Amino acid sequence: MREEVKIKILQSLLDEVTKKYDYFIANRERVYKETYEMAVKDSLTGLYNRQYFEDFEVKSIKKGLRENRDFSVIFIDLDNFKPINDNYGHAKGDEILKKVAELFKQTFRDYDIIARLGGDEFIVVIENLSNKDRIEEVRKVFEEAFKDFNLSFSYGVANLKEIEPESLNEEEILNFMLILADRRMYEEKMERKRRRK
Repeated sequence: MREEVKIKILQSLLDEVTKKYDYFIANRERVYKETYEMAVKDSLTGLYNRQYFEDFEVKSIKKGLRENRDFSVIFIDLDNFKPINDNYGHAKGDEILKKVAELFKQTFRDYDIIARLGGDEFIVVIENLSNKDRIEEVRKVFEEAFKDFNLSFSYGVANLKEIEPESLNEEEILNFMLILADRRMYEEKMERKRRRK
């Protein structure tokens, strides 16, 4: 009888230890996942953040150079976003940015990398972008979705194969691509403004 009581107590202790261990493992996995998400995602939009984009892109450049593959960096800046914040407040502006992020996720391909650089600037990494028709399609969908706010975007594209990599490391190539895409975006923005006048 005494042995049976000892066995029941030991079983109860073992059950309790097992439950605590399972809880600890599940909690550790949850905390790890949340920490990872906070480290790589933009807190407002859920898109990748700048740090993740830069780390990913450096690896992509290494791979692209090694395997002679091409990809494009698309620098996107929203047009007419400031009036939304000015006229409707920053809460509405944040709501619009979340909707912009959702639309980008739906209209670009699943394997395209989309990141928010900050404010109303975004970056998309696309492999094998043969022409700009794909981006123009996204812009048409975008303008229709946000026509009540007269919201659009300007973009600039830089391709890896445009860069002469001999004297540059991967970080320098990335910086050059970002500068080039940003400059082209700015030129397009100015051209679009000029045409509207």
